[in-house]
Amino acid sequence: RIPIPILRRHMARTAPVADTDTIAVLGGDLLREVFLHLPTPADLLRAALACKPFLHAARSARFLRRFRRRHPFACPLLLGCFVHRPSEDRCREDPSPLLLLAPLPAAARRVVEAGDFALSFLPDRGSSGPDPWRVLDSRSGRPLLWDRASAEQPVADPWKVLDCRNGRLLLRIRVSRELAVADPLTRRWASLPAPPAERPVGYGLVTDDGCSSAFQAFCLSEDGGGSPGLRALVLSSSELRWADAAVLAGQYNLEDSRVMQANGSLYWKLKGGERMVALNTETMEFSLLELPDFARQFSFDVIEKGDDDAGGLYLLTMLGCCIEVWGGWDDGSGVLTWTLVDKSVKFQRAMADMIGSSQFYRHELVVIGVVAGVVFLRNKDRLLSIDLETMKLRMLAQKDTCPSALMYPYTMAWPPSCLNPTEEGA
Repeated sequence: RIPIPILRRHMARTAPVADTDTIAVLGGDLLREVFLHLPTPADLLRAALACKPFLHAARSARFLRRFRRRHPFACPLLLGCFVHRPSEDRCREDPSPLLLLAPLPAAARRVVEAGDFALSFLPDRGSSGPDPWRVLDSRSGRPLLWDRASAEQPVADPWKVLDCRNGRLLLRIRVSRELAVADPLTRRWASLPAPPAERPVGYGLVTDDGCSSAFQAFCLSEDGGGSPGLRALVLSSSELRWADAAVLAGQYNLEDSRVMQANGSLYWKLKGGERMVALNTETMEFSLLELPDFARQFSFDVIEKGDDDAGGLYLLTMLGCCIEVWGGWDDGSGVLTWTLVDKSVKFQRAMADMIGSSQFYRHELVVIGVVAGVVFLRNKDRLLSIDLETMKLRMLAQKDTCPSALMYPYTMAWPPSCLNPTEEGA
């Protein structure tokens, strides 16, 4: 008879060897095909940490790109929101954006703490730059200028967020119009030349779900190639130079319109709310879309619904304290027919309790955006969020920390890139 302690030690030594031999027969390629069908990134992480062969198979850069593209709705992990705080001094530029953290588990919070969300890794564009003058006012017909050099304190020209996608920021320096794409988590950034546009009115950033270094930057300008219209310019990370993408003839007002993105297209709501401009980033074609009646009064965001519902355009809005999703389908004549496809319960009582007043409905609930399955709302000077899966309402910031309408939800690629620190197998 073998003593129990010796038997246990023997089993501890031999069992993993047998399992490893079985896994080795499967091979990394077959394991990755199996992992590709796991329903969530959390399942992939648990599988990767089960044993060394699983981890080796899962940390391939090529496989992670495939996994993120197959699970585009589950892979982004929300870290918080970038907000722009207005300056109290009209002679100074607004300060750099601030990151308001979302409720995070300890592991995700450590990831944030390791990043540089103050953007201090970007070059400082201060008062000693090539353009020391800034136009303050030109309504009198003569520009009123402010001399940076004679100011009591030198003022840096901060980076302004133009768009935020998959952990990367599209930023601009106001005076020089220089652009940059930056990743605060890795402190990597790419300097972009100013677009050759006379009157830029809109920007957009398109990123790859799997490759952290691939992106496209877009600029919309009101100079439509010598005639009235919109001109789209595109810059690819592989070339870092601007090229003409598309032209849309006619007069269009994109004032105060923020860029929206879904299904490989960029969208800008036109002044008045009756129509929306769409730019297909694959075919590089413009189109004009007629919007439903509610879009004239209420804010919304375009969302993706998944492969089963492909072919339609979906808008998410907040009407009567309810989240509503409207689907638009082409009726064959190029006109979208809109249908209400989903509606949530009312949030009126929950919002009143959270805000501490039943009069909150007097202030418009503004949909800022829908990112990683979370709806972001502004109620005057408060920032709220609603998880679309659990319908849980959260107060993210109150007026003291949320004074600006310029907000950009920030997500990181998920599963985390630390699964593949060397990018082997790319």
